[in-house]
Amino acid sequence: MDSYLQLAETVLRTARRPMGAKAILDLAYRAGVVPKHLHGKTQQKTLQARLSEEILHHRETSPFYRTEPGQFFLTEFLDADDIPAEWKTPFPARRRTRDLTRDNTLGVKRSFLERWRRTFADADDFFRAAEAEEAMAYMHPDEMDERGYSATWTFAMVVKDDCTLAYRVGRYRDDRDTFAKRRCIGFPGPLTVEDLTLFSYDRLGAEDSAVKVLIQDLDISFASFHGQGKHRPTVEHVMVVDSDDGLDVVIVLTWNCPRWFEPTTRRLSLNDPHWLCTSVRHNDLDDFEPWSSKILAAQAAGEERTTVGEEADHGPAGRLSRVRIGG
Repeated sequence: MDSYLQLAETVLRTARRPMGAKAILDLAYRAGVVPKHLHGKTQQKTLQARLSEEILHHRETSPFYRTEPGQFFLTEFLDADDIPAEWKTPFPARRRTRDLTRDNTLGVKRSFLERWRRTFADADDFFRAAEAEEAMAYMHPDEMDERGYSATWTFAMVVKDDCTLAYRVGRYRDDRDTFAKRRCIGFPGPLTVEDLTLFSYDRLGAEDSAVKVLIQDLDISFASFHGQGKHRPTVEHVMVVDSDDGLDVVIVLTWNCPRWFEPTTRRLSLNDPHWLCTSVRHNDLDDFEPWSSKILAAQAAGEERTTVGEEADHGPAGRLSRVRIGG
């Protein structure tokens, strides 16, 4: 194990309580257990990063978990009788945007997708056509390239009045050149076989996927989407976008968030969260990642989705209309 992680494990096992990176280091120095080869002015940040990466990449198999943002504890204490219950609820690990799950993900054949480039499609029509041509299948993400498939993603936009929540993508969330450090107007998540259940509102579980992503990335409860007067994410359309990896299949959804919701950098671990007005034309589309740029450009141009069978370059003009998968 990494020396920083070994140090954290030793301190947390002795303290038997959740601690932040600075507190762990302070206690370690007082106890004289810091290895001589660990030095530098940013040890606190290094330890914080190592713990975060360990939890993110190993999740339930990691010896560490968060009890709240910035507070770490050991999984070995989850069953300990002398540990308070409030310390036994893991806080969700912040995921990288591009982290495909270990579950089988919905893939669509790239040969099929070539006809849908730059197309805003009715979601039901798109997937019905793909199914008819036997162009989609669930598979492990590692198999996608070899079999000639592209992964399907949900992209949940958080909307309030005529604004949508935007933020700047850090390299920790997505290290692709066309995404890192760009602005983004949605929250992506891979569409997996686990998202489709008997209780799904649509034929592929896209809404459930979006709910799961928003709960994790916005640190809000499941109750925010269910109950009288509560809204769920709604499918708008499907788009096929050129990316560093070839093509991305993106199901765009919008969620009309509660009036009380306001993003805060400290709580959400987002870079520069802000409300972006969508009723005005934006002249800085190059500052947005490809998915967001395409959506904003279409809104500005009054572009409408094309119908099934029409080539993307010859689709009718109009406005983006709301559609749902299924009925």
